[in-house]
Amino acid sequence: MKKFIWLLAIVALIVSVYAEDEIVVERAEFKHWNQFRGPNGNGQVMGKELPIEFSETKNLRWKTSIHDDGYSSPIIWNNQIWLTAASYDDRKLFVVCVDLKSGQILHDKEVFDIERSELQSKRPNSHASPTPVIEDGRIYVHFGTYGTACLDTETGQKIWERRDLNCFHEVRPGSSPIINDDLLYLIYDGVDKQFIAALDKYNGETRWLKYDRS
Repeated sequence: MKKFIWLLAIVALIVSVYAEDEIVVERAEFKHWNQFRGPNGNGQVMGKELPIEFSETKNLRWKTSIHDDGYSSPIIWNNQIWLTAASYDDRKLFVVCVDLKSGQILHDKEVFDIERSELQSKRPNSHASPTPVIEDGRIYVHFGTYGTACLDTETGQKIWERRDLNCFHEVRPGSSPIINDDLLYLIYDGVDKQFIAALDKYNGETRWLKYDRS
């Protein structure tokens, strides 16, 4: 059964950034990996002496199996790792939180239930492809046309959700959300229509939509 192939990358990242229970500032100059490709959006970590070899017995702190299917990147805030998952039948969408130090699962929440998936083709990816974005106290998960939600990072409870911004994903959603000031930006790149949505990050209300590319 296929598991999250990138889960080992989580472990690699943890070992690279953390030593024992303390953050090694000299080795990595960040505390949060808050969005797709990191805090600067470039996929780079400034540091030195990072481990480059990994195996079941070398540079491995822990390993945790995650259910179902996912292609999004993990994100880190303090001692929490968050990632998304989708059931193999494309009907259920989840968010999972793992303790960074122990690998223990802290939250495992079903965020959305899809009555009928539009896609029956082979799986180049899953509905859990967009990477979440996180800030202090809140995580924002995005599954394209199937829904966007904000959750409390302490309790895992949903603060708000939107399911009314829609398009047709021929090969499932893939664009990851970003935050700037008080806005959450979402890209809907469907085969039928394409648009950008700016939502109020506190309550999920629409601030503006942009459809044309000019």
